[in-house]
Amino acid sequence: MNDRSSLMKFFYMLGMERISWACRRLYCPVSKSALVLEVGSGGNPYPRANVLLDAYEETQERHWDALIHDRPTVLSFGENLPFKDKSFDYVIAAHVLEHTPYPEKFLAELQRVSRAGYIETPDAFMERINPYIDHRLEVTVRDSGLVIRKKPAWIYDTDLVELYEDRAKVIITRETIPKHAAEFHLRYFWHDNIKFSIVNPEVDATWTPQVTPPPHFASNLVSKPNAVCYC
Repeated sequence: MNDRSSLMKFFYMLGMERISWACRRLYCPVSKSALVLEVGSGGNPYPRANVLLDAYEETQERHWDALIHDRPTVLSFGENLPFKDKSFDYVIAAHVLEHTPYPEKFLAELQRVSRAGYIETPDAFMERINPYIDHRLEVTVRDSGLVIRKKPAWIYDTDLVELYEDRAKVIITRETIPKHAAEFHLRYFWHDNIKFSIVNPEVDATWTPQVTPPPHFASNLVSKPNAVCYC
């Protein structure tokens, strides 16, 4: 499946990668009559979604953004979607998979209620060097499938993060990621079924996120998500 719209390709060819990346939110490869669900819609739902779903009205996990409910909206968890099988033609799950401690159940529910869909997360490399307080998974793509690693804590590799924050973080977050956001995020389109593997299923990822991170990692405060997350 083509993962970029004509508009995205146009701006990319002009060297306007930031605009090209922003235009991805307008891209939904379904007909106008298709029924689209967005799981984890939060405070910035995709324009094409007909039905919105989020777990909370207010939550730290979307940086306290107010829930937008300008169309039919349901409060429920992605691991237990309150819809009949194949109720939707398409499901969008952008920047929500990495929050679940139960990726098998979450992905099974997406496949159960929809015929196709789109998943977006930070790429595992970005998550490893610049971890989020409430992200429980590292996700990347290999051989056209999702490769998922559960995090035993919000920081998987303390030494790596310390080395990164000492010098590289300012350059990466202010210059590299804004200009090349597509290279630091995962975009996965699926039809009929989601191909995925979990490399460490024995890990318990149900730990409670810290409201305030340790002092050494203060630059990752939840109140400043846009420094590194181009959602």
